[in-house]
Amino acid sequence: MKMKKKKSFLSRLGTASKYLFGYGYRAAEHSRVRGWNQNLSVRPEEAELDSSDRGKVIARLLDARRNNPLVRSLCRLRETDVVGAGIVPRANSGNDELDGILEEKWKEYSASPEITQTMTMREVQMQLASLPMIFGDGGLFLHKSGRVQLVEGDRIGLANGGNDLFRNPMGGDSNSIDANNKRIIEGIEINAEGRPMAYYIGNRNDGGGLDDVRRIIGRNFIFHRKVMRPNQLRGIPELASVCNDLQDVEEYDMIEMVGAKVAASLSAVIKREGATDFELSATAEGNNQAEQLQRFEPGMFHYLEPDEDVSVISPSGRPNSDAIKYLEYRLRKIGASVGVPLEFLLMTIGESSFSASQGMVLLYQATCEANQRDLYSVMSRWWRWRVGKWMKDGEIEVPDDTNPFRVDWQPPSFKWINRAAQVKADQAYLTMGALSLDDIASTFGTTAGEALEKKAKNISLARKIAEQHGLDDWRELFNPLPTFANVNLVDLHDDKKVEETNL
Repeated sequence: MKMKKKKSFLSRLGTASKYLFGYGYRAAEHSRVRGWNQNLSVRPEEAELDSSDRGKVIARLLDARRNNPLVRSLCRLRETDVVGAGIVPRANSGNDELDGILEEKWKEYSASPEITQTMTMREVQMQLASLPMIFGDGGLFLHKSGRVQLVEGDRIGLANGGNDLFRNPMGGDSNSIDANNKRIIEGIEINAEGRPMAYYIGNRNDGGGLDDVRRIIGRNFIFHRKVMRPNQLRGIPELASVCNDLQDVEEYDMIEMVGAKVAASLSAVIKREGATDFELSATAEGNNQAEQLQRFEPGMFHYLEPDEDVSVISPSGRPNSDAIKYLEYRLRKIGASVGVPLEFLLMTIGESSFSASQGMVLLYQATCEANQRDLYSVMSRWWRWRVGKWMKDGEIEVPDDTNPFRVDWQPPSFKWINRAAQVKADQAYLTMGALSLDDIASTFGTTAGEALEKKAKNISLARKIAEQHGLDDWRELFNPLPTFANVNLVDLHDDKKVEETNL
C-alpha cells in the first residue's frame, strides 16, 4: 500500500509563516471543521451551472412552484410588484403627434400581443419578470405575424435523445464545435467574440428531451437572463441557491404539524402487563390493529390488548415554542437571496415599527426598480421591432428629424407609507430643481402632461359647478373637507363657539 507522503518541515513552516507574518488567505486552506470540497476549481463561465444539472434544478423548482407556497409567494411578488398594472411606453420621438400615434397603436396591440392570442401585454410582462427565478433565462421569439411567443429556458438546447436536454449531438460536452465549425454552448451559437448569433429552440417530449429543434437567428429572438459573471452565457435560476432551503423549510413545517397533530390526538394506550409478544386483533370495522396505529383522531384510545393497564399520554414539547423563530430565520435567509424582506414574504409588514417598515419598503423598492430596468431592455428591443414592422407595412408615417424608436418606460407607481410627507419632500425637490414634474408624476403612474391635463379639466369643471350653484369663488370647491379634530366636544353645544372654531 502506497503511503501518503508527509509534508516536509520546511513546507509546513512556509504554510505557517503565511499567518505568522501576515500574508496568505485562510479561505484557501483546508480545515477539518469546514466542509469545503478540496477539488473545487474555477470553472468556465458557461459551465457555472452544469448542463446536466440544469434540467434537474428547473424540474425541482417547477415542482416547488406548484406545491410550495413560499416559492409561489416569491414568484407572485416578483410579478405583481415589478409589473403590477403593467409597464407602459412613453414615446419620445421628438414629435408630439407621432408620440400619440405610437402610444395609441401600442395600446391596441397590447390587448393581444402573444401568438396564441390568449395573453395580454401585462400577462406577458409578468411571465418575463418571473422567468429568471425558475428557469434562469428564456425570451421572446419574434414571429413574422407581429406577435411574440414566450420561450422558457429549458426549451433552449440541442436534441440528443434520452433525458439530456443540452448536449451537443456531435458528442462531447455542451461546449463543442459542430460540423460547420459553429461553436454552440447549451443551445446558443456564438461567434469568435462570444456574441450570440443564433438560438436552438425545440419542443419538449415525453422523455424530458427536445424534439423539432430549430435554429432561430439572433435578430428574431430577444434573450432575457440574469448572470453572475461577466462572460456568462446562460442564466442561472435565482432560486437555485436556496432550492434545498425551501425544501427544508417545507419538510420542517410538515414535521412540526405532524408532531402537534399526534400530541393533540393521542390520549392513552391500554397495554397488558407481562406481555411477551404483540398480537394483532380484528376491529369491528374489519381493520387490523396496525392500521389503527397510523390514524389519529381527537380523544381516541389504542388497544394493544383488551382490559389491561392504562397509560395516559402526556406529550411534551408540542407545539414547539422555538419553531416560529427558527422558521423566520430560514425564511429571512431565503428572502435575502432574491431581495425580498421577510415582512413582504409573509405579509406581516404592519407588525414592525413605522421607521422599520419605511426602511424595508425603500429597500424592497430598490430591488423592484432593478428588476424593472432588466425588463426595460427587453421591452425596448420589442418596441423597436414592432415599430419597425408598422413602418415597413405603411401603418405609420415618420416625419423627418424624428426617432420613432426612442422610448421611455413607465412602471407602476409605488405606494408610500406616508404620502403626505413624501409630497412635501417632492415639492422641496421640485423647487430646488432636483426633480422634474415628470419625475414626480411617474410615481403616480402618469406623466406631467397627463397630470396637468387632469388639473386643467378639474379647474374647468369646478368653475362650471361654482357658477351653477352661485358660488363666488370656485376655489372653495378645492378646500379640504372640515374635520372636528380641533373642536372641543364641550363647545359642540355652543353654536357660536363652533362657528368661531377654525375647522
